[in-house]
Amino acid sequence: MVGSTLFALASSAFLYLLPVSPIERHLRGAFRQWHGNAYSIVVKYPLNRLDDARLYEDGKPLGPPNSDLQDILAKGHGLYKLYRMSNETSPVLMFSSSDNTDPNTNGRKYRLE
Repeated sequence: MVGSTLFALASSAFLYLLPVSPIERHLRGAFRQWHGNAYSIVVKYPLNRLDDARLYEDGKPLGPPNSDLQDILAKGHGLYKLYRMSNETSPVLMFSSSDNTDPNTNGRKYRLE
């Protein structure tokens, strides 16, 4: 009994010493076309505050953030909005690429921080 307790304590101490790996913030998976220039994806990693999150395309900021959904689908050009439905736990990102191309095929990487 004492041996297993010491082993558990030693294991816990070892895990505590391991460095914390950063969360991968690249958006992965298929972007779903909503209408017009607007694409959506469910964000599957934690965000501190939705209002403060910023979207990047190949390292360049897009925006402005919190744009009107109608503007995203009609105008595009990097507009985006991050929101959470009342019955959902994961936020949804609605966005457009900087040049209104399909983010599934344009070869760019998107990151949300």
